[in-house]
Amino acid sequence: MHGPVVAVAGQETLWQAMDRMLTAHLRHLAVVDEGRAVGLLGDRDLASVWALDPLGLKHRTARDVLGSEPRFVAPDIDVISASERLLGAGLDALLVVDETDRPVGVLTDHDLLKVLVDLYGNRDEHGEQVSRHPNMLPG
Repeated sequence: MHGPVVAVAGQETLWQAMDRMLTAHLRHLAVVDEGRAVGLLGDRDLASVWALDPLGLKHRTARDVLGSEPRFVAPDIDVISASERLLGAGLDALLVVDETDRPVGVLTDHDLLKVLVDLYGNRDEHGEQVSRHPNMLPG
């Protein structure tokens, strides 16, 4: 998980959201109404709208493109459950929210891959590459 969360209000246009995303160098923004999470907007969502109607970015709101099922998880979700949720729904990120639905972080597929590398990576205690067959998966 990483943060702090950058958010966009649900009524802001996708153009405004894209500007915020590009300025912050992010791929995901929390969509909030009155500080409470209502969804997660990704760069893929923006690309989909743009591909169908480039002017749609100026006329549609962040809330307009959110899916019907929120992509939220609690901060204490375990790595396996988070991975299953991402894989099962075909997602690349989940919004981490507290008990009052306030966004506290974004958990991405890259975060989960980092956990895998940290657990099974080919580095010694000094960060040096350890020779191991590249196709060998941990037991």
